Amino acid sequence: MKKILTSLAVLATIAAGAQDLPQPSPSTHLEQRVGLTDITLDYSRPSVNGRVIFGDLVPFGSHWRAGANQNTKVTFSKPVTIAGTDVAAGTYSLSMIPNKGTWTVILNTKTDMWGVDGYSQEQDVLRVEVTPQAIAPVETMRMSLENITVSNAEIVLDWSDVRIALPVELNTMELATANIDAAIAAEPENWRVYRNAANFYNQNNFELATALTYMEKSIALNPTAGIATTSTHRFWPKMTARRKPKRPPARPLKWGVPNRQRTTLRSTTPTPSSVLSLTYNELTQ
Repeated sequence: MKKILTSLAVLATIAAGAQDLPQPSPSTHLEQRVGLTDITLDYSRPSVNGRVIFGDLVPFGSHWRAGANQNTKVTFSKPVTIAGTDVAAGTYSLSMIPNKGTWTVILNTKTDMWGVDGYSQEQDVLRVEVTPQAIAPVETMRMSLENITVSNAEIVLDWSDVRIALPVELNTMELATANIDAAIAAEPENWRVYRNAANFYNQNNFELATALTYMEKSIALNPTAGIATTSTHRFWPKMTARRKPKRPPARPLKWGVPNRQRTTLRSTTPTPSSVLSLTYNELTQ
């Protein structure tokens, strides 16, 4: 009986030690897709609590975990480029060295540190200088993905009166082109594949000649799909602007001499053939 009571007391002690209590710097997990790349941030969020943060709590020139508790982590699902440095897909610790001028932002392959204990510069994959920006006071530190485009984003840290923005470039167009090629190879007679590819290229002002070829192929495969009055309606102006021939200079008028005028013949509704065959025809009046 005594052994049973002792065992119960030990179990009760373990349970009490494992109780779930709020943390002063709660952890958070952020996921954001940018283009075709997933970017994930895992970090803890300390608060100012009336303290002077940079230059005091976090001394200038010190190596800071960019948060609290365990090291802050960033994960890229695809390779990215930061400040001209190629960074492979994977998970990295993200830390910083604050200074009065520029800050040093560090990505390192060691991701199981408490703070920066156990850090080795030999495991750095990136060290880049970033100029801090002054902002309105932020009580609780936050990190986010901002200024997102199809091929770019910024990893942003805001705390106290400082913002650090780390630009990230993504190889979205290369990935998208590979996906398009694979889709065409898998379904070469699917008009939607060509339409979607053409619209993507057109919207991003990329590979416009290929985009035109794909749109023509889509229409050829399914002329009754309605794409000539929807996607195509938005598509032609950009391509015709690139392919439209230049108007020749006007001839000076001479009294007593019949004037030969040039005019432009246009079809009422542009089609693949009519848009690309616009020419200037010389008429005798």
